[in-house]
Amino acid sequence: MYQQQYKMAVHVTPESENDPEWPSKKKWFDASEWLSTPQYIKINDFYVINTRYVPIGDLNSDQIIFYLKKGINGSEKRFSELSVLSDLDNQEFRELMKDKLSSEYLETQFDKETLTPTIDFFLIYFIYNNKRYEVPIRREYSGNKYHYWVLEGSVKKAGYWHERFPASYSYRKYLNK
Repeated sequence: MYQQQYKMAVHVTPESENDPEWPSKKKWFDASEWLSTPQYIKINDFYVINTRYVPIGDLNSDQIIFYLKKGINGSEKRFSELSVLSDLDNQEFRELMKDKLSSEYLETQFDKETLTPTIDFFLIYFIYNNKRYEVPIRREYSGNKYHYWVLEGSVKKAGYWHERFPASYSYRKYLNK
């Protein structure tokens, strides 16, 4: 078995619905290749902090604008003031958000197929009508490029993630230790 400090897990779907761990089973693996270096800090069984993460490049790129807008769509019930943003086309939205976006790296997860730390989580912050909001975004590296995912309607007031998960160890906490 692996040394506890180098042991990590990913969630996989068991082969049988009769498996007692259905629908999500922990698959344990040896992550010493990464955890034995100072670049990666183990947070828990599933997440690490990559002290040399690659920041999101251009926050005004087509890809980021698309996913940010997707995160806003469906949020109108909680934030009626954002309904105007949902109605904008991507170009209008990009112009409105120009120089109002920032990001924060949170943590990294291992890919369940490759067992490599290639899935990064960020918060994208934006300002609208002098109010600050955040959208959690997932970035995965595969095929020599980054791919992004966001849940529709995932907008929250800025600060929500850190308030909701105060026990979670994030890159911000690592920097402030």
